[in-house]
Amino acid sequence: MKNLKFLFLLISFSLLVSCPKDDSPLEEIAVKPITYNLLYFNFVQQTDTNEDSLSYEIEYINSNDFEVKGFPKVTLTVGDTDDTSTVTFTPSGNTQCRTIDANSSCILTYSAVDDNPGLFPANPIKFINASYYIE
Repeated sequence: MKNLKFLFLLISFSLLVSCPKDDSPLEEIAVKPITYNLLYFNFVQQTDTNEDSLSYEIEYINSNDFEVKGFPKVTLTVGDTDDTSTVTFTPSGNTQCRTIDANSSCILTYSAVDDNPGLFPANPIKFINASYYIE
């Protein structure tokens, strides 16, 4: 019985000694920001011969070595110099660029044309910037 206890103690001790210590700190992943290039932006106000139209293309660039998930945001100003408001929005119902592969890019496109004066304001619309919110 003494030998059995000694054997059990020896096996337990050898298991404890042979297990590697995991004292290394967890590696933090540095996330690089998602950048963008404005490829195209056009707003045409309604006149007698033209319909209102707004269209743009924005390239979002992921320079990380891993896929990112999130959503694009676009900031525009509406109005002239006396009465300007800034609007930041996520294109509604849009599933474009919700995921961007590692070291790649995604192009967000938008285009709307309408002869309804209520669709777009009477004031000019200008592009300010774009951003990407990582979930």
